[in-house]
Amino acid sequence: MRVGIPRALLYFRYGRFWERFLAELGVDVVVSRKTDKALVQEGLGFVSSEVCLPIKILAGHVAELRDRVDKVFFPRVVWLRDELYACPKMIGMADIARMMLGDDSRLIAPVVKGDFVRPHFRAGLALNANPFKVWRALNLARRELRQPSTPPVLEPGRKHVAVIGHFYNIDDEYVSQEVVSAFETRGYRVLRKDQLPERLLNSGDGFASSIRWAYERELYNAFRYYADKVEGVCVLVSMGCGPDSLVAEFMREECNESGVPYIQLVLDEHTGTAGLVTRVEAFVDLAERRRREPVAA
Repeated sequence: MRVGIPRALLYFRYGRFWERFLAELGVDVVVSRKTDKALVQEGLGFVSSEVCLPIKILAGHVAELRDRVDKVFFPRVVWLRDELYACPKMIGMADIARMMLGDDSRLIAPVVKGDFVRPHFRAGLALNANPFKVWRALNLARRELRQPSTPPVLEPGRKHVAVIGHFYNIDDEYVSQEVVSAFETRGYRVLRKDQLPERLLNSGDGFASSIRWAYERELYNAFRYYADKVEGVCVLVSMGCGPDSLVAEFMREECNESGVPYIQLVLDEHTGTAGLVTRVEAFVDLAERRRREPVAA
C-alpha cells in the first residue's frame, strides 16, 4: 500500500514522526514534492481565495498526491495542551482533503484533541492490524519529536535577528527562504522559534495566557524571549490569517515602546521575492543606523 503525506503545513512540525511511523508499519511512504509555483497554482483551484497561503499550498500538495497513492495521511489537529486550538481553517482542511480525494476511505485523518498518541495508534491499526507492531512503530517514531532542551547561545559581537513565523512558513523554502537568506548574506544570524525549548514556547505567563491559539502562543513567547536580545525582529504573517495579524500587532506595539527595530512581511501567492528582499535590505539599514546612533541621555 502506498500512503502519501503532503509536504505542507503540519508536515514541518510532525513530518519526520509521520514518515517514521508509517514506514515502521510496513507501508510505502510517499511525500509530495517540495512546494513550487505550479503546485501553488493548482491548489488555488480547490480552496477559496480568502484562505491563507499555507492552506492554498496544502491543497496543492494533496492534489499532487491523489493520483500517486492509495491513501493520504493528514491528521486533524483540533487542540493540543490546555485546549489551545489550532486555526479553524487548519482544522477544516481535512474536510477539503476528503472532498479532493473523492472517497472517505482514501483519507487517514486521526483527530487530535489533547492526546497526540492514541489517535495515531488507532490510525495505525487501520494500516496494520497487529497492535504490538503499531505500538512499537509509535515508540520508534516518537524519537523524531524531540525538541531543544535549552535556548540557542547568542555569540558576543555577532548580529542577530529574530524571524518570527510559523514552522510551516519558515521551513517551506518556497515561502520564506529568500527572507532568511537576505538576512544571512548581510551577516545576521537568524533566530527562530523552533530553536527554543517547549517549556518557553508553551508558557502561559503574562499576555500569553490570553492567547488561546496553540501556534500563536508559541509565536508570541518566542518574540518575548528574543526581543531584548537581538538587533531586530522580523515577523512573517500569512495574508488572511486573523490570529497571526492580531498577535503581530501586539508584537509591533511592544517593539515600538522598547525601540527594537520591527518589520512585518505579509505573504501570499502574489508576493514577489524581489519586493521581500528590498524590504529586508531597508530594514537592515535602519537597524544598522540605530546601532551606530548614540543613546540620548
